[in-house]
Amino acid sequence: MQHRDTKNRARTSGRPRSEEAKEHILEAAYKLLRKKGFQSVGSHEIAQAAGVSSATLYRWWNSKEEILFDACFEHVKPTFAISGSGSGLARLREFSLRAIDFSSSKDGQVIARLVTGIHEDKTLRRMFLNKYVIPIRQIQRSIIQGAIRAGELKRTTDPELLMDALNGPLFFRWLQGHAPLDKNFAERIWENVILAFEPR
Repeated sequence: MQHRDTKNRARTSGRPRSEEAKEHILEAAYKLLRKKGFQSVGSHEIAQAAGVSSATLYRWWNSKEEILFDACFEHVKPTFAISGSGSGLARLREFSLRAIDFSSSKDGQVIARLVTGIHEDKTLRRMFLNKYVIPIRQIQRSIIQGAIRAGELKRTTDPELLMDALNGPLFFRWLQGHAPLDKNFAERIWENVILAFEPR
């Protein structure tokens, strides 16, 4: 009985250390990605910076790329935490304007570096789509559908079209850098796009 209790205590005490190691890995990976391109960061380098063995990395991830993706998204998640209160249109507008703050932040620059680094790899683009693009669009889609039910948007509103109309110009300026990406631009996009979807 005493031996079993000792094993249970060991397991319990080991869990926080495991979670702490995982957090160290993600933080180390993110710092390396901020300094270097996506393709330039190696798994051994991540392990060394996190103070763990290379084998430890693969307790949670199957590849270096998965580690880098998760490291980015841990930093990005708070940016897209939208309040559950207020009208659907108000929340959707908040979402669009918050994207401007994100794009000009250091986190936004890291994600831009990630996007350009995976451009020619179909597998990595699919991973980015599943881990980043689709979850964000799910949030927006839910808000839009709520606004349709509340009568704030036309019943015929196509959520996919509305999302692309709002996000496309922002994403284009973010990657191209040919013109300022600021709140004034986002406001003008919002005001012009949303008019086509509001009930008359």
